[in-house]
Amino acid sequence: MDRSFRLISPLERAFHVKKVGGLRDIPPADLASIAHLAQEHSFARGEVVCRSGERVERVHIVVEGLVRVRGGEHGDVVVGAGDGVGMLSLLARDDNGLDAVAESDTVTLSLRAGDLFDAFETDFGLLYSQIRYLATETLRLRKRIPAGTYLAPDSNPGETPVGDIGLVPRLLYMRRGVLRNGNMDALMTMAQRMHADRFEPGTTLWRIGEPSGFMQLLLDGRVRCATEDGTEFTCGPGYPLGNLESQCSAPRWYDAVTETAVTALRSDIDAFLDIIEQHFDMAVDFVGVMAKGLIERRAEMRQETQT
Repeated sequence: MDRSFRLISPLERAFHVKKVGGLRDIPPADLASIAHLAQEHSFARGEVVCRSGERVERVHIVVEGLVRVRGGEHGDVVVGAGDGVGMLSLLARDDNGLDAVAESDTVTLSLRAGDLFDAFETDFGLLYSQIRYLATETLRLRKRIPAGTYLAPDSNPGETPVGDIGLVPRLLYMRRGVLRNGNMDALMTMAQRMHADRFEPGTTLWRIGEPSGFMQLLLDGRVRCATEDGTEFTCGPGYPLGNLESQCSAPRWYDAVTETAVTALRSDIDAFLDIIEQHFDMAVDFVGVMAKGLIERRAEMRQETQT
């Protein structure tokens, strides 16, 4: 069993907490508040830090020692001082948990899920830092996309005629995506703020380097995309074109040109953030979906590296 003790100074706590994911870029005052919530633990060699099959309720930040971690975002690695254990799994509320065991006598700082989510609810800026981090990391992996990839949801985006894109069809499309469990009032507001765009074949939607800030939810048609190195991929119905760079305020990283006639719903990122700020449960669900997606993408990249 781990045992708490008092050893790490407030300044050192902040130094270690700042190394974890979406906590890296938060303001100093917020960093100090989060660091104050951190609890110190020590584990003898062989002791369990996290148990597989149990939801991750704490993120551990290794201060001294080594921890073998299996599962979730980690795969199978040994982490050391300055590394975090389980942040993505915690955000994703993954019931599969992690298998983490101290490989040597180890000291950690831990942050409870309840404390983190309370802080997120009090200050939306902290939660937005998580969104930016998750989008940035996912975008970094997405940019390694193989040529010829076709991006579209696995399931049919719906049977709504593309000529009928009023309020009800918009809600149907949104509830088939990452916001399927979203608050209906929030979804209604979001649907009202979207507007429909129709593009002829050969229309340039944007070029590499242009500002982002909005995404196009493709309802019908295909968009051909080309990166700076010439890699081409195609996006089809149901895909939120341009969402990642918009969520992390990065410029467009590919040219996007319609291959066929396209119908899309445009959503501005600022409007989206305003809405989920007013609906915390919806914001937490959205972050959870992002975290789960990043875990899956990292697993795919590990598998590609091994083959």
